[in-house]
Amino acid sequence: MKQFFVALLMLGAFSSYAGIQVDATRVIYKGADKSASLPIQNDASEAYMVQTWLDTGDKSQVPKNLPIVVVPPILKMDAGKTAILRFIYSGTGLPQDKETLLWINVQEIPPSPKLDNVLQIAVRTRIKLFYRPDSLNTSLEKQVKKLRWQRTDSGLQVINDGPLHITFGVLKLKNRAGKTVNVEANMVKPGGRLSFKLPADVSLSKGVSFSYINDFGGKTEVRDVAVQ
Repeated sequence: MKQFFVALLMLGAFSSYAGIQVDATRVIYKGADKSASLPIQNDASEAYMVQTWLDTGDKSQVPKNLPIVVVPPILKMDAGKTAILRFIYSGTGLPQDKETLLWINVQEIPPSPKLDNVLQIAVRTRIKLFYRPDSLNTSLEKQVKKLRWQRTDSGLQVINDGPLHITFGVLKLKNRAGKTVNVEANMVKPGGRLSFKLPADVSLSKGVSFSYINDFGGKTEVRDVAVQ
């Protein structure tokens, strides 16, 4: 009986594995392009149905009438096959003076289990879609250099006067003993600011080093930026 129970647990763990793999961490939709694309792949040994949609940040809501659509909204993927999702902008409805952030949802619908008492979990993947108007005529690298870092009563804040979203990895600061202190960071919106509470022994006299997520989903390091 114990062996049978363990076998069921193993089957449950195996069937919760994500069969549909998304081959990127973000999509940059440049305004001059007619569409943007995202490859996905079925790594499972069986066919899966896949449902796709966009949201504006609330993963529990499916907004209607967004000016960007994803096609196809539903598809069948055979085992080992790849597919391309395409994102198409209607041409109106999004700001042209700043970047827009939407979220891509890729929901797998696994086939019915062949055995009884098997737990299946339909895995949903969400990644960021940035619509970047061509009229901005800038780049993420340029905008990172224009960030303003300031001391505050509670520690530190970064001000983003530019039109792009900037997603940080970690901040790297020095304490009074000269050791590196890592501080978790998030994303700062266009025209927004982000505050950080710092450990008491951190010194800002030597500036701040940090990483940010570039357009390819990798981390770019920036060192020794002055703090005002």
